[in-house]
Amino acid sequence: MQMDFADPKDPHAALYDVDDANTVITLSDWYHLVKRALYVEEVYLHGNGGGNHEPIPDSGLINGIGRYKGGPAVTRARVNVVAGKRYRFRVINTSAYAGYEFSIEGHRLTIIEVDGVSHAPLTVDRFMIYIGQRYSVVLNANQPVKNYWIRAPMELQHSSDNKNCDGAPAAEPTTTPGTGTGTLLQEHLLAPIVDPGAPGGNVPADRTIDLRFTRNTNGQTEWTINDIRYESPDLPTLLNIVANGFSAESQFTTHEHTFVLEKDKIIDLVIHGSANGHTHPFHLHGHAFDIIQGESGPVNYVNPPRRDVVGVKGSTVIIRFKTDNPGPWFLHCHIDWHLEAGLAVVFAEAPGAQRTGPQSQIIKQSWLDLCPIYQALPPAFQ
Repeated sequence: MQMDFADPKDPHAALYDVDDANTVITLSDWYHLVKRALYVEEVYLHGNGGGNHEPIPDSGLINGIGRYKGGPAVTRARVNVVAGKRYRFRVINTSAYAGYEFSIEGHRLTIIEVDGVSHAPLTVDRFMIYIGQRYSVVLNANQPVKNYWIRAPMELQHSSDNKNCDGAPAAEPTTTPGTGTGTLLQEHLLAPIVDPGAPGGNVPADRTIDLRFTRNTNGQTEWTINDIRYESPDLPTLLNIVANGFSAESQFTTHEHTFVLEKDKIIDLVIHGSANGHTHPFHLHGHAFDIIQGESGPVNYVNPPRRDVVGVKGSTVIIRFKTDNPGPWFLHCHIDWHLEAGLAVVFAEAPGAQRTGPQSQIIKQSWLDLCPIYQALPPAFQ
């Protein structure tokens, strides 16, 4: 079945001819796990005195297909295009750990959408895409008819730990990435085209929250924000707010690490980078935020990039959003290993508006009844 993703309201519809299931490109990492993922996680969190590195994937996949050193020469993923047509490729990073530098040999790529938000067209040769991020790029199939490499080398910390990542045979490929000037996307140059501008403009935020993350290996591997490792509560945050009336930060346990935000306020999150070498893709649920200060570029309140996953490495990144969507929203690192080790916080946005009013949450009584049923079970069954 042919799927057509065309949106008649897409402001960029005139820039491309084809947008269907065949133009979706997924990037993922693959672990050749002999033992279960939970075992590997346990080794990372507690093995070798707690100082283990993150588990390194054995190979990368494009549309679910990839090779690794010493493995079978499987047929590579292929995307067919027709000369003269323009294609909207939707590139998605679905990995557990890896970021990628994406490019297509001999072709420039015009970015038109970032994490579901339409941006002014920006043409580059290659771009970094971190876990959870999505880009739509337009490729003009205007080059001589032949095969061209789609490249997505993985960005990993200490990748030498895995010998499968040492490299492909020297004869393949032989060409270099990119074309023209070889321009790598600078995120701060992205500009949304619908309602550009950070909420409130350049006025100070109603609340500024500093977030500093660190890695601890004292007995076990932990990632903390403001010295707190996030741990999932026994009772979901939403139920505590709606059913038990939680409205103050003091009502949540320390390791739930929950900030209560008032409704319709402008919030600045100041995420201080870490010198540990990782790029941490931080994802905020419930909002697309404006990056008023990214890893590079000047402070921008006029038309900053707008998305829901931002990479944070060694610099301080400031993101802004307005609390107009009541709910308990997670902010977490999208590297699976770091999330499991506690790199997350929760924003309980407008608790009162979650219980009553036009944006209140509807929770069936049968769902609420599950909690006392669960709590009545013997400990062995909980």
